[in-house]
Amino acid sequence: MLFIGILIAQLLGTLLWVEQLKSSERDRLVEVSQAMGSRIGQTIEFFGKLPKQYRHIVLDQLRDMGGTRFFVSVNKNFIYLDEIHETEFSLLVRNNLQESMFAQTGVIDNLKIQFVDFDNLKILSGDNLMVDLPPKWKRFALLDPGDPSPVAVVQFPIDKEWMYLAAIVPKGEVMLGIDWLTTERIISLSAVSFTVLLLTFLLVRWIVMPLKLLAHQADLLGKGRRPRHLPEQGTKEMIATIRAFNSMAKRIQKFISERERSFAAISHDLKTPLTRARLRVEQIDDIKMKQDLIGDLEYLDKMVKGSLLVMTDGSMYENATTIDLTKMLDLLITKEKILGLPVSVDMQENMIIKGRTIAVERLFSNLINNALTYGKGVEVIGEKKTSGMLIKIMDRGPGLSHSEKSNVFEPYYRLERELDPNHSGLGLGIARNIANAHGGELELKNRPGGGLIVEVYFPV
Repeated sequence: MLFIGILIAQLLGTLLWVEQLKSSERDRLVEVSQAMGSRIGQTIEFFGKLPKQYRHIVLDQLRDMGGTRFFVSVNKNFIYLDEIHETEFSLLVRNNLQESMFAQTGVIDNLKIQFVDFDNLKILSGDNLMVDLPPKWKRFALLDPGDPSPVAVVQFPIDKEWMYLAAIVPKGEVMLGIDWLTTERIISLSAVSFTVLLLTFLLVRWIVMPLKLLAHQADLLGKGRRPRHLPEQGTKEMIATIRAFNSMAKRIQKFISERERSFAAISHDLKTPLTRARLRVEQIDDIKMKQDLIGDLEYLDKMVKGSLLVMTDGSMYENATTIDLTKMLDLLITKEKILGLPVSVDMQENMIIKGRTIAVERLFSNLINNALTYGKGVEVIGEKKTSGMLIKIMDRGPGLSHSEKSNVFEPYYRLERELDPNHSGLGLGIARNIANAHGGELELKNRPGGGLIVEVYFPV
């Protein structure tokens, strides 16, 4: 787009130059044609006053003076000439020539003004090209203008003959038309445009490179990975942005470290009173009361662990490694076969992603456990897509309603169904957070024929 803009600007500049050139050439040609018309008019007036028998004598004397830029003859017939293509400039010169001549001589009937290339000029008769005259006749010729300037030829009848006057239009090559889009100009336009484009490309690259690096580091930070300290370079605005990002990343990492320490302390502090309460409950003689209290303490322990997991977004701050999803899911399904429920796995080979092994394993373990709990069976299918990996966890349970699909991602949400009292919730919110942290997505769909499909997508 920038190149097109530069090219258009160059073309508009050229058009403006052409218009200015045309304007100046119009003014010059008006002045030149009026002067020529006045001289031609004076010549016509002079020959018109000469007796007929003296005209050829005077013409011979003029020719003996040698080659000039003005040629006059009296011919028996009108000489037909190959005219140049008419342009606005040739029309302008013709009109001014005629007006200037008529101002000198009055209106001349059957006056013919023509413009001819120097090489196509015929004199004396319709068969004689001036450039083909033998050397002894060259004294009749006009001087070669040395450029493409055309010759103005005036013919009109006089005493049953035709007066013939020819003169070079000074610097009249513009009458052939202005070829503004020449090879040289195209080369000039292209050279300037590509030079500016190259310089602009280098400038934009210099500006964008720090921004590209910043975007990559921001993406890593969004996925929970520790970004590196970025060098402060580029424009003033870019330096300020990078400095703010480095400061933000440092504060986020500090907050995460402090939160991890706080969670570790909370977990440790809660274990001590829970263990002490469990020991005291064991000393109670009332068996029913003891069992009820032990159940409450175990449920409280699960709630505390669940809360800590949710507060940490369900992921552990571990280093990213290469994960073979095929091997991981095969191993998880093998462990679940001990329950005696129907399980199956169909994974394509070498489904590799980069991520946190423990977090991803927790994600799929949670989903498989839900399928076995609510659907009494699970089928796992893994497919490679063009842009990533798609894993489907499917069951033949009761499925989910539209409202339930929105609610199941809330912490501790449980379906109103008879389940094992040790099951503390679906944990789908944690699972989705883990998928999002790896740049992926988790989506719930009802399975045709009954049941639920949980689709987990990881981009390459």
